[in-house]
Amino acid sequence: MSGSASGVKVDNTVIEKFHDFKIKKNTGYLVLGFSDDISKIVVLNEGINKVPQNAPAAEKNQKWADMLDALPANDVRYAIIDIFYDTNEGSRTEIFFIAWAPDTAAIKRKMLCASSKDALKNALQGIRNHIQATCKADLDLDAIISEKTKSK
Repeated sequence: MSGSASGVKVDNTVIEKFHDFKIKKNTGYLVLGFSDDISKIVVLNEGINKVPQNAPAAEKNQKWADMLDALPANDVRYAIIDIFYDTNEGSRTEIFFIAWAPDTAAIKRKMLCASSKDALKNALQGIRNHIQATCKADLDLDAIISEKTKSK
């Protein structure tokens, strides 16, 4: 171990799955967390895209609810998901990185989540949207989309 405080490495499978997620479009979302021995960040859940690419945005965003269900009430996770919305210029897709650290999670886990976040963000290139969430209300999709559309 080098002297860095954040010793949790990003497992290679995370990078591979993220690449697939970006390129192949058949993965709806990824939920990441720590391996049992807390040595690395691994993929814990994977959502499959069930709706066709040309479906309306609202239909493509139904996976958001599945992703929320995969976030435990008392432990930390990271999630990667793309959301779809319509603007005056047409449809948009944006990838979101979510750091999930509920208030009820153990302090040690929350600190681990915070200290490992940058390493993970650096490993996953090309995500511009980051959300730090401590409760499900922070992840209200309608609010997130209206935030995106009004900033345009």
